[in-house]
Amino acid sequence: MVLNPVTQYIDDRNLRARQRLWEFQERPIDLAAWVLDLADIGPGDRVLDVGCGNGMYLRELRRRGVAGVGCDLSVGMLRATGHHEVVNADVTWLPLESAIFDTVLAPHMLYHVENRVEAAGELRRVLGVGGTCIIVTNGVGHLRSLRDLVEGAARAGTPDWEMRNPSTHAFSLENGADQLRHAFDVVSIVRPRGVGPVVIDDATVAADYVASIADHYQDEVDRPWIEVVEDVRRSVQAAIDTDGAFHVAGDTGAFICR
Repeated sequence: MVLNPVTQYIDDRNLRARQRLWEFQERPIDLAAWVLDLADIGPGDRVLDVGCGNGMYLRELRRRGVAGVGCDLSVGMLRATGHHEVVNADVTWLPLESAIFDTVLAPHMLYHVENRVEAAGELRRVLGVGGTCIIVTNGVGHLRSLRDLVEGAARAGTPDWEMRNPSTHAFSLENGADQLRHAFDVVSIVRPRGVGPVVIDDATVAADYVASIADHYQDEVDRPWIEVVEDVRRSVQAAIDTDGAFHVAGDTGAFICR
Protein backbone atom coordinates (compact mmCIF):
# COMPACT_ATOMS: atom_id res chain seq x y z
CA MET A 1 0.00 0.00 0.00
CA VAL A 2 1.63 3.22 -1.19
CA LEU A 3 0.35 6.13 0.88
CA ASN A 4 1.22 9.01 -1.43
CA PRO A 5 2.63 8.02 -4.84
CA VAL A 6 4.28 10.94 -6.58
CA THR A 7 2.20 10.46 -9.72
CA GLN A 8 -1.16 10.54 -7.96
CA TYR A 9 -1.63 14.28 -7.52
CA ILE A 10 0.38 15.88 -10.31
CA ASP A 11 -2.96 17.47 -11.18
CA ASP A 12 -6.53 16.86 -10.05
CA ARG A 13 -7.62 14.34 -12.71
CA ASN A 14 -7.47 11.32 -10.41
CA LEU A 15 -9.25 13.16 -7.63
CA ARG A 16 -12.00 14.30 -10.01
CA ALA A 17 -12.56 10.71 -11.13
CA ARG A 18 -13.19 9.72 -7.51
CA GLN A 19 -15.30 12.76 -6.75
CA ARG A 20 -17.57 11.91 -9.69
CA LEU A 21 -18.60 8.65 -7.99
CA TRP A 22 -20.38 10.63 -5.27
CA GLU A 23 -22.59 12.38 -7.82
CA PHE A 24 -24.56 9.10 -7.89
CA GLN A 25 -25.27 9.03 -4.16
CA GLU A 26 -28.85 8.76 -2.92
CA ARG A 27 -29.67 11.25 -0.17
CA PRO A 28 -26.26 12.84 -0.73
CA ILE A 29 -24.48 14.87 1.90
CA ASP A 30 -22.76 18.15 1.16
CA LEU A 31 -19.58 17.00 2.88
CA ALA A 32 -17.86 20.39 2.89
CA ALA A 33 -20.88 22.11 4.42
CA TRP A 34 -21.25 19.33 7.01
CA VAL A 35 -17.61 19.63 8.05
CA LEU A 36 -17.72 23.42 8.32
CA ASP A 37 -20.89 23.18 10.40
CA LEU A 38 -19.11 20.81 12.81
CA ALA A 39 -16.53 23.53 13.42
CA ASP A 40 -19.19 26.28 13.68
CA ILE A 41 -17.23 28.39 11.22
CA GLY A 42 -18.49 31.89 10.60
CA PRO A 43 -17.45 35.23 9.05
CA GLY A 44 -14.30 36.64 10.57
CA ASP A 45 -12.80 33.24 11.35
CA ARG A 46 -9.37 32.34 10.02
CA VAL A 47 -9.36 28.83 8.56
CA LEU A 48 -6.53 26.65 7.28
CA ASP A 49 -7.45 23.82 4.90
CA VAL A 50 -4.55 21.35 4.91
CA GLY A 51 -4.55 18.97 1.97
CA CYS A 52 -7.00 21.26 0.21
CA GLY A 53 -6.93 19.27 -3.04
CA ASN A 54 -8.81 20.98 -5.82
CA GLY A 55 -10.58 23.34 -3.44
CA MET A 56 -13.91 21.81 -2.42
CA TYR A 57 -13.73 23.19 1.11
CA LEU A 58 -12.20 26.49 0.03
CA ARG A 59 -15.17 27.09 -2.29
CA GLU A 60 -17.61 26.47 0.56
CA LEU A 61 -15.62 28.83 2.78
CA ARG A 62 -15.80 31.54 0.12
CA ARG A 63 -19.54 30.99 -0.21
CA ARG A 64 -19.86 31.66 3.53
CA GLY A 65 -17.69 34.76 3.40
CA VAL A 66 -14.90 33.15 5.41
CA ALA A 67 -11.19 33.76 4.82
CA GLY A 68 -9.52 30.44 4.08
CA VAL A 69 -5.92 29.50 3.41
CA GLY A 70 -5.36 26.41 1.30
CA CYS A 71 -2.33 24.19 1.84
CA ASP A 72 -1.22 21.24 -0.26
CA LEU A 73 1.95 19.37 -1.11
CA SER A 74 0.91 19.31 -4.78
CA VAL A 75 1.41 22.46 -6.82
CA GLY A 76 -0.94 21.03 -9.42
CA MET A 77 -3.70 20.76 -6.85
CA LEU A 78 -3.14 24.31 -5.66
CA ARG A 79 -3.46 25.55 -9.24
CA ALA A 80 -6.77 23.68 -9.57
CA THR A 81 -8.27 25.48 -6.58
CA GLY A 82 -8.35 28.88 -8.28
CA HIS A 83 -7.79 30.26 -4.76
CA HIS A 84 -5.46 33.20 -4.21
CA GLU A 85 -4.25 32.45 -0.66
CA VAL A 86 -2.44 29.11 -0.79
CA VAL A 87 0.68 27.51 0.67
CA ASN A 88 2.72 24.73 -0.93
CA ALA A 89 3.91 22.71 2.07
CA ASP A 90 4.15 19.34 3.78
CA VAL A 91 1.81 18.91 6.75
CA THR A 92 4.70 17.63 8.87
CA TRP A 93 6.38 21.04 8.56
CA LEU A 94 4.01 23.94 8.00
CA PRO A 95 5.75 27.28 7.27
CA LEU A 96 3.17 29.14 9.35
CA GLU A 97 3.17 30.90 12.69
CA SER A 98 1.83 29.09 15.73
CA ALA A 99 -1.71 29.55 17.06
CA ILE A 100 -2.99 31.77 14.23
CA PHE A 101 -6.07 29.87 12.99
CA ASP A 102 -9.51 29.55 14.57
CA THR A 103 -10.15 26.33 12.65
CA VAL A 104 -7.85 23.84 10.94
CA LEU A 105 -9.27 21.35 8.45
CA ALA A 106 -7.52 18.16 7.37
CA PRO A 107 -10.07 16.46 5.12
CA HIS A 108 -9.19 13.07 3.66
CA MET A 109 -5.45 13.64 3.78
CA LEU A 110 -3.72 12.33 6.92
CA TYR A 111 -3.75 8.79 5.55
CA HIS A 112 -1.32 9.94 2.86
CA VAL A 113 1.26 10.86 5.52
CA GLU A 114 3.87 8.47 6.88
CA ASN A 115 4.45 10.32 10.18
CA ARG A 116 0.91 11.09 11.27
CA VAL A 117 1.86 11.84 14.87
CA GLU A 118 4.21 14.58 13.68
CA ALA A 119 1.56 15.85 11.26
CA ALA A 120 -1.07 16.01 14.01
CA GLY A 121 1.38 17.98 16.12
CA GLU A 122 1.73 20.56 13.35
CA LEU A 123 -2.05 20.82 12.97
CA ARG A 124 -2.27 21.46 16.70
CA ARG A 125 0.59 23.98 16.67
CA VAL A 126 -1.04 26.34 14.18
CA LEU A 127 -4.44 26.11 15.90
CA GLY A 128 -5.30 29.01 18.19
CA VAL A 129 -6.44 28.76 21.80
CA GLY A 130 -10.00 27.47 21.90
CA GLY A 131 -9.87 26.48 18.24
CA THR A 132 -11.12 23.32 16.56
CA CYS A 133 -9.43 20.93 14.17
CA ILE A 134 -11.65 18.75 11.98
CA ILE A 135 -9.99 15.69 10.46
CA VAL A 136 -11.94 13.63 7.92
CA THR A 137 -11.35 10.02 6.93
CA ASN A 138 -13.20 6.76 6.19
CA GLY A 139 -14.20 3.64 8.08
CA VAL A 140 -13.13 0.08 7.31
CA GLY A 141 -16.35 -0.67 5.42
CA HIS A 142 -15.95 2.24 3.01
CA LEU A 143 -16.79 1.20 -0.59
CA ARG A 144 -16.59 -2.44 0.46
CA SER A 145 -18.60 -3.83 -2.47
CA LEU A 146 -16.37 -2.03 -4.98
CA ARG A 147 -13.23 -3.14 -3.16
CA ASP A 148 -14.50 -6.73 -3.30
CA LEU A 149 -14.62 -6.50 -7.10
CA VAL A 150 -11.10 -5.06 -7.23
CA GLU A 151 -9.76 -7.81 -4.98
CA GLY A 152 -11.48 -10.49 -7.03
CA ALA A 153 -9.97 -9.16 -10.25
CA ALA A 154 -6.49 -8.74 -8.79
CA ARG A 155 -6.46 -12.18 -7.17
CA ALA A 156 -6.61 -13.79 -10.60
CA GLY A 157 -2.89 -13.06 -10.69
CA THR A 158 -2.08 -12.52 -7.01
CA PRO A 159 -4.03 -14.94 -4.79
CA ASP A 160 -5.08 -13.65 -1.36
CA TRP A 161 -4.21 -10.06 -2.24
CA GLU A 162 -6.01 -7.54 -0.03
CA MET A 163 -6.82 -4.01 -1.08
CA ARG A 164 -5.44 -2.16 1.92
CA ASN A 165 -6.76 1.32 1.28
CA PRO A 166 -4.84 4.05 3.17
CA SER A 167 -8.09 5.57 4.43
CA THR A 168 -9.44 2.26 5.74
CA HIS A 169 -6.21 0.81 7.13
CA ALA A 170 -3.47 3.39 7.77
CA PHE A 171 -5.67 6.12 9.24
CA SER A 172 -9.35 5.20 9.58
CA LEU A 173 -12.32 6.06 11.75
CA GLU A 174 -11.46 2.95 13.75
CA ASN A 175 -7.77 3.61 14.43
CA GLY A 176 -7.35 7.34 13.90
CA ALA A 177 -8.33 8.61 17.34
CA ASP A 178 -5.39 6.95 19.10
CA GLN A 179 -3.01 8.53 16.60
CA LEU A 180 -4.51 11.99 17.13
CA ARG A 181 -4.44 11.88 20.92
CA HIS A 182 -0.68 12.35 20.81
CA ALA A 183 -1.40 15.96 19.83
CA PHE A 184 -4.94 16.77 21.01
CA ASP A 185 -6.46 16.59 24.49
CA VAL A 186 -9.99 15.90 23.24
CA VAL A 187 -10.78 13.75 20.19
CA SER A 188 -14.37 12.78 19.37
CA ILE A 189 -15.80 11.07 16.32
CA VAL A 190 -18.97 11.81 14.40
CA ARG A 191 -20.56 10.33 11.30
CA PRO A 192 -23.23 12.03 9.16
CA ARG A 193 -26.73 10.61 9.43
CA GLY A 194 -29.18 9.55 6.77
CA VAL A 195 -26.67 9.23 3.96
CA GLY A 196 -27.74 6.89 1.17
CA PRO A 197 -25.67 4.49 -0.93
CA VAL A 198 -24.06 5.30 -4.24
CA VAL A 199 -26.27 3.88 -7.00
CA ILE A 200 -24.29 3.55 -10.21
CA ASP A 201 -26.00 3.05 -13.55
CA ASP A 202 -22.91 3.80 -15.63
CA ALA A 203 -20.11 1.24 -15.25
CA THR A 204 -17.56 3.73 -16.52
CA VAL A 205 -17.90 5.72 -13.29
CA ALA A 206 -16.75 2.75 -11.19
CA ALA A 207 -14.04 1.81 -13.69
CA ASP A 208 -12.66 5.34 -13.73
CA TYR A 209 -12.55 5.35 -9.94
CA VAL A 210 -10.51 2.14 -9.90
CA ALA A 211 -8.25 3.38 -12.70
CA SER A 212 -7.49 6.52 -10.69
CA ILE A 213 -5.74 4.53 -7.95
CA ALA A 214 -3.47 2.43 -10.18
CA ASP A 215 -0.30 3.94 -8.73
CA HIS A 216 -1.31 2.88 -5.22
CA TYR A 217 -1.56 -0.81 -6.08
CA GLN A 218 0.05 -1.82 -9.38
CA ASP A 219 3.33 -2.81 -7.73
CA GLU A 220 1.45 -5.17 -5.38
CA VAL A 221 -0.30 -7.26 -8.03
CA ASP A 222 0.88 -9.30 -10.99
CA ARG A 223 -1.95 -8.41 -13.37
CA PRO A 224 -1.68 -5.12 -15.29
CA TRP A 225 -3.98 -2.70 -13.47
CA ILE A 226 -5.77 -1.92 -16.72
CA GLU A 227 -6.99 -5.54 -16.74
CA VAL A 228 -8.20 -5.20 -13.16
CA VAL A 229 -10.10 -2.06 -14.17
CA GLU A 230 -11.71 -3.82 -17.12
CA ASP A 231 -12.81 -6.77 -14.96
CA VAL A 232 -14.39 -4.36 -12.49
CA ARG A 233 -16.16 -2.55 -15.32
CA ARG A 234 -17.60 -5.84 -16.59
CA SER A 235 -18.76 -6.87 -13.12
CA VAL A 236 -20.43 -3.52 -12.50
CA GLN A 237 -22.09 -3.66 -15.91
CA ALA A 238 -23.38 -7.16 -15.14
CA ALA A 239 -24.97 -5.84 -11.93
CA ILE A 240 -26.53 -2.98 -13.87
CA ASP A 241 -27.89 -5.37 -16.50
CA THR A 242 -29.36 -7.66 -13.83
CA ASP A 243 -30.49 -5.26 -11.11
CA GLY A 244 -30.62 -1.89 -12.83
CA ALA A 245 -27.70 -0.48 -10.83
CA PHE A 246 -24.59 -1.31 -8.83
CA HIS A 247 -24.78 -0.28 -5.18
CA VAL A 248 -21.84 0.72 -3.02
CA ALA A 249 -21.93 2.32 0.43
CA GLY A 250 -19.55 4.92 1.78
CA ASP A 251 -18.46 5.25 5.40
CA THR A 252 -17.05 8.71 5.98
CA GLY A 253 -16.78 10.59 9.25
CA ALA A 254 -14.79 13.19 11.11
CA PHE A 255 -12.70 13.58 14.21
CA ILE A 256 -13.38 16.76 16.16
CA CYS A 257 -10.14 17.66 17.92
CA ARG A 258 -9.38 20.29 20.52
